[in-house]
Amino acid sequence: MRRYTGNYTRNLSLALQHLKQALDVHHRSLEELESALVEFEESLLSGAEVQEERPQAQQGGSQSGLLSITEVCQELGMGKSWVYKHIQSGEIPSVKLGHNIKVKREDLQRYLERQRNYPPSAQAS
Repeated sequence: MRRYTGNYTRNLSLALQHLKQALDVHHRSLEELESALVEFEESLLSGAEVQEERPQAQQGGSQSGLLSITEVCQELGMGKSWVYKHIQSGEIPSVKLGHNIKVKREDLQRYLERQRNYPPSAQAS
């Protein structure tokens, strides 16, 4: 039976680390592709062409209290596919207006409060 040397183990560990890094990069690329496809599908459904943002959208939708998917993504720092998954699962409540999906600012704030993670010491108090 052959015994593996420390050198072989190190090489194997390094190769595995490179494989994990490559998979992470690939995973992020697939998420970006999914977001682009969802955005494309949304624009097809709404019949709208890609336009410059309206002044209301630049203000964060504060006048109506409704946020677009893009604004929700910006607020959360997450991609569109992630936001759509959480909307479809019902975790983030939404409103459908025609072919547009909007999220009430208050609903997004409530969602964030539910996600808050308190350290164990704070929960014991």
